[in-house]
Amino acid sequence: MMTTPRRLDRRPARTTPVVLLALVLLVLGGLGVWTLGALVIDGAWPASASSAVADLGALRLDSTPVLVTGCVLAVLGLLMVLAAILPGGRSRMHLLEDDVPGSTVISRRDLANRVRARTEEVDGVQGTQVDVGRRTVTVRARTVVDEVGPVESGVRDAAQAAVAELRPDTMPSIRVRMRRID
Repeated sequence: MMTTPRRLDRRPARTTPVVLLALVLLVLGGLGVWTLGALVIDGAWPASASSAVADLGALRLDSTPVLVTGCVLAVLGLLMVLAAILPGGRSRMHLLEDDVPGSTVISRRDLANRVRARTEEVDGVQGTQVDVGRRTVTVRARTVVDEVGPVESGVRDAAQAAVAELRPDTMPSIRVRMRRID
């Protein structure tokens, strides 16, 4: 039986909504177990919770605090569901696109390391920091040279060459920021 291979450019799971929901449910469940346990064991609500329970018991379902709380919880629930349904951005970029079936990918961090290594070899550059986004590669370079124009064009050319050698399916734009240090 032939199975379809997993995609190499997977989208990360949306764990933040699940973790938030789990924490909220854990806290609410713990409070519920504590108050109901005290009610079962002692026959009365705990002293610290009795006023809150009495206040909650006195609220009507059509009162403003109950309606506002319900609306806020509904909006938060919808936002969590949307965040869970919509996948995250791809964590890897497709490379070497050609007629051969299959895919080759590189992580954004590895691409950033490659561009950083290339741009740090440019004359006059003291160090670089590279951020790879979906559509842009941002290079922040430091130099001691007074005339930063030639250094900036050298950094841009080195970054473009490092990305172009990999032949990504969508060529990101290169943004260079220069900072002169003393």
